[in-house]
Amino acid sequence: MPSFLHIWQADLAANDAVWRTIGNTLSPPELTRQHQLRTLALRQTYGRAHSFLRAVLELYTFQPASTLYLDTDKHGKPFLPAFKLHFNLSYRPGRALLAVSDAGPVGADVEQLAPISGEEALVAELFSAAEQLVLRTATARAASGPLFYTIWTRKEAYAKALGMGLSMPFAEFSVLGPSAAGPPALVAPAGASLHSFAVGAGYQGAVALLARGAAPAPQYFRYPVDL
Repeated sequence: MPSFLHIWQADLAANDAVWRTIGNTLSPPELTRQHQLRTLALRQTYGRAHSFLRAVLELYTFQPASTLYLDTDKHGKPFLPAFKLHFNLSYRPGRALLAVSDAGPVGADVEQLAPISGEEALVAELFSAAEQLVLRTATARAASGPLFYTIWTRKEAYAKALGMGLSMPFAEFSVLGPSAAGPPALVAPAGASLHSFAVGAGYQGAVALLARGAAPAPQYFRYPVDL
């Protein structure tokens, strides 16, 4: 069977009946974590995102969502000990993104498009010289906001695929570079494939795959309509 890279997204703010029926699939540790969150909105976002994760993983494991045991590695990245399946979840208020693959480790990141406080300092600390050059050009064209999020989600997805998260030396690698003509060129570090896309209106997403062989083309799905 060919390897796969499946990319799922969910609207966590939708008034959908599914959210009223799948919340009872969370594990005791997940419920504890949910109850520790300060506000109702945070608790709802967490509960829906992790219920979405379990509902999708049920498709691949053929195990009831509520019985799935998720462990974490030394970096805190969740995995399924009983299955050779790679997955990674990212979520923000209103939207969740999930990558699932059998081809190698994956990372996902979704960000809400919003004005960036302290953008210059973040760019200087976290972006490579090539990325900074592209952003300076975009700033002159008043297009730096969306481009900032394209770069950042790609970098974060790659770091999560490696299992490093925010401990990654982000400025030491590039996911975007200048091109001779036209828009900036999307690039990926050696051994990785990176995919950038809108995750509904007002959100930018990226998924990274560290495939052991030829990387499969991504397939996109929406929860719950594509279950």
